Amino acid sequence: MSKVMVLAGYGLNCEEETLHAFEHAGLTGVIRHINDLIENPQELNDVQILAVPGGFSYGDDTGSGNAFAQKMKLALWDHLKRFVERDTLTIGICNGCQILTNLGLAPPTGHDYGERLVAVTYNLTARYQCRWIDLKIQPNNSPWLAGVRSLHVPVAHGEGRFMMEPGTLKTLQKNNQVALTYVKPDGQPANGEFPFNPNGSTVDIAGITDPTGRVLAVMPHPERGMFTWQRDDYDRLKDKAQRNGQKLPLESDGMALFRNAAAYFEISKKKTA
Repeated sequence: MSKVMVLAGYGLNCEEETLHAFEHAGLTGVIRHINDLIENPQELNDVQILAVPGGFSYGDDTGSGNAFAQKMKLALWDHLKRFVERDTLTIGICNGCQILTNLGLAPPTGHDYGERLVAVTYNLTARYQCRWIDLKIQPNNSPWLAGVRSLHVPVAHGEGRFMMEPGTLKTLQKNNQVALTYVKPDGQPANGEFPFNPNGSTVDIAGITDPTGRVLAVMPHPERGMFTWQRDDYDRLKDKAQRNGQKLPLESDGMALFRNAAAYFEISKKKTA
C-alpha cells in the first residue's frame, strides 16, 4: 500500500484534513514536521506521495510560500529532486502550491527542476478570497486528474494569481501543463471576471503541473470539498434528491484527486506484476 507524507510546521494548517483525504481513499500516511524531515531526509525514500498542504507558512511575511520554500531548498533540495525524479506523486495545495512554484518543482518546462518560472502573487481584489468556485480540467497528462472533467471546490487565499512571462505561458499551454482553469457555473471560461476567477490569474489558471504531470500545484482546496455535505449548495442538492427519491453520494468532487493518487500506484503495481 502506498504511503503518503504530509508536511507540517511554521503555519501550514491543513495537514490533518489532507491526510484524512488520502486515508479515505485507502492510503496510509504520516504527518511530518519539516524539521523532522530535515533531520531524517531518508524518510522520503519510504514514501510514494508527498503533499504540501495549505496554510500561511511563516505568516506569508516574505511572500506566500517563499520562506518555507527557501527552507526546503537549502536543507532538502537534493533529496526532493531525487524524490520527484522517481515514480512518485507530489501535490501542493494553496500555500503548498505557492511553495512548489517557489521551489521550481512546478512548472519547469524540462526536467531541470529548481528554476522558478511562475509567480503566485496578490489577488487583483487586494482582498483575501474564501469562496466556492468552478474549475475546468484542461487536457493534461497528470495522474492526479485522470478522468476528471470539472471540479466544484473552495478557494481560500490572498495570493493566488498566477503570473509568468508570455513565452513561459505559451510553453505551458503547448505542453498541456496548464491543468485547471477557473470557469463560470455553466462551464464557460471565466475570462478573468470576478468572482468566477477569484484572483485575476493569467488566462484563469488555477493549477499547473510539471512536464510529467506527477507534480501538481493547485490553488483551490480539494481536501475541503471531499464530501457532499461540505458543499456550499448542499441544501439545494439534498432537497432535490429528497424530492426525486434519490440518495446523495457521500463523496464530492475533491475526493477524485486522492482516489486517483491511490489508483496510480495500484495500476503501477499491476504493470510490474
